[in-house]
Amino acid sequence: MDNDKKIEFILRELIEKNDTSQIPNVFSKEYIVHTSKKDYLGHKIIVKWIKDLNNFLSDLKVVKIQFLVQTNEFIVWKRTIKGKIKPSKNKNLKPGKLIKWEEMIVSKFKEGLIAEEWNNSEFLGSLIYKK
Repeated sequence: MDNDKKIEFILRELIEKNDTSQIPNVFSKEYIVHTSKKDYLGHKIIVKWIKDLNNFLSDLKVVKIQFLVQTNEFIVWKRTIKGKIKPSKNKNLKPGKLIKWEEMIVSKFKEGLIAEEWNNSEFLGSLIYKK
């Protein structure tokens, strides 16, 4: 499977199906993701991200995937995700409100698996933005 197809596949599995069983088939055991705040290691961070996302949002969908630059080792891409806010104790967040956000990702592949990523997300901004 080509690297861009692996990304499309794992997004469907993780976000739309909430199924983490395919993580070892797409991500290296030494996986690391760099965010604006911190670096995270291993498969556990992917599982935690999906669990947290599904605890907070329902009806998750990948709206769009754009592959911007591709080499054998790297893919620079954007994803647009949407979901509805679930009821919570936070009175500032309206249950049922649809939010949509973009993330820019650089994925580095090693031996056919995603070994490292750099992620920049607009998720928090989409929560506080008021129309």
